[in-house]
Amino acid sequence: MSRGPRIALLAAAALLVVVAGTVLATRAPDVADEPSQLTQDGDDTPPTAEELAHAAERLRLSNVTVNDAELANLATRYGLGGAVRVIAWAAADAGDEWTVATITELRDSGGTEGTGMGWGRIAKDLGVHPGIGSIMGNGGGHGRVNAPGQEKDRGGDEGDASGG
Repeated sequence: MSRGPRIALLAAAALLVVVAGTVLATRAPDVADEPSQLTQDGDDTPPTAEELAHAAERLRLSNVTVNDAELANLATRYGLGGAVRVIAWAAADAGDEWTVATITELRDSGGTEGTGMGWGRIAKDLGVHPGIGSIMGNGGGHGRVNAPGQEKDRGGDEGDASGG
């Protein structure tokens, strides 16, 4: 075999490798059928009675009226964090526009093409903060100014960080 056909054969083989690599790289991965809505943390086990009692207590301490059966039902559907969000957000609305039913309807099918709407989008529409740390006791009530890691005034004459 002379040099010309060998180069052509080599070029064809290289082109075949490039095309095959491109096809494999752009192919969508096979995804197993997953439940459309797992609980907040990805665990599909319902919360324990102790966890439900703790969440109900924390909601009541935040001046939110809680129906224990409704909390348990919502926790089964959306996870404990989702249930706390729904109940707290429904209670935060001064009017009657945002109820537990309207919020869960948005979560179930209020997104594009009938898919569920995310918690962040729902919070934005309601004008509330999506986090539940302040209710569940994990927020600490620090605020931006008092957040851990912020430079504090030490009360001395050391000056500030700029050397002044």
